[in-house]
Amino acid sequence: MASAVAAPVERPLPLLELPPNALLGVFAELKELADAVALSSCCRELWALGGAARRRHLCCAACGHALCEAAQVLSSEAHREAPALRLPDGTSVAADPQHCTGCRLSEEQPLEALEVLLFLRVEMGLRRVGNDSYEVRAQQVLCGGCGVHLGLRLVQLGSLRAGAVPPCIRHWRELQVLGTAFLARPYLRLRKPDGHEEHLGRPPPPAALAVYTCTAARSTLAKPGGCGAPLFVQRALLSKQHVWDAGDGPERAWFINTFLPGAVVERNEREEELCQGPMRVSDVYCARCAARIGWRFCRDLLETQPNANQVGRYGVVTSSIQKEGPSGSSASPPSSESPLSSQEAAASLSDSG
Repeated sequence: MASAVAAPVERPLPLLELPPNALLGVFAELKELADAVALSSCCRELWALGGAARRRHLCCAACGHALCEAAQVLSSEAHREAPALRLPDGTSVAADPQHCTGCRLSEEQPLEALEVLLFLRVEMGLRRVGNDSYEVRAQQVLCGGCGVHLGLRLVQLGSLRAGAVPPCIRHWRELQVLGTAFLARPYLRLRKPDGHEEHLGRPPPPAALAVYTCTAARSTLAKPGGCGAPLFVQRALLSKQHVWDAGDGPERAWFINTFLPGAVVERNEREEELCQGPMRVSDVYCARCAARIGWRFCRDLLETQPNANQVGRYGVVTSSIQKEGPSGSSASPPSSESPLSSQEAAASLSDSG
């Protein structure tokens, strides 16, 4: 008896493989519920194909290293439930450390950041924070690329340790923050798949992208005002409450995240006794005109690392910079701030911290 031969089964053609004209014809004939379901399936396929284009990363503002997927962090349970912890350089983004694959954690240390301790005590109602018997310990969250400080992970509040807190209603405040990584917003950029970076939230306004250039003050290669090399953009600015001596005596200075690539060179690393404690610093010079324009914090020499947020970042004296005008011309230096008083100059021969 002859065996029956099975008829070949034709593979159904996925809707997305149809030519564009055929797709238009299919969509024009959608009248039944089954057709709508097929279209819904097509939309899911299109959504999956566009996943890579939709993906954004939180990255380090200093070096551009990818830290974590923005969607994974900003939609996580930790981000929804944890408060925006106040860090020394601004508010924070809460994240589960497991999502921060581009970060690394330091050894834990007693927490001495006054801004964080005040936030825990006043804003979160942890009244025992600050007592000798109530220890607060934390780890630094560091960039896995350049190693700069990005934030904190709280690992101990009093007798409670991260990962070992019983789910008790009495500890609901501690549970909001224990074990969570808090990344300072000024240290982060949101990078799109095309490589462009922006602030978290809305795109930065044009003023945030304004460029500051070198004035050639104290340069031996160019006359004052004759350099104009781009140094950094406005959104790299972290603080204006600093003082430094770049060769002409103490003057006002700015604390910034980073300079533009190749804009500066570093020399003369040494130990200095600053107002915030002993640190290793180096002088920073303009790469074009060799003018001494500021400094870099290289290492915190205190055991508890209270100045960890400054390490790897820079300062620049205001006499060395001017804001570039809208047409590329140089505007006046940022000299609208009041000059140093004699008391300020006498009290600060180095950075004011």
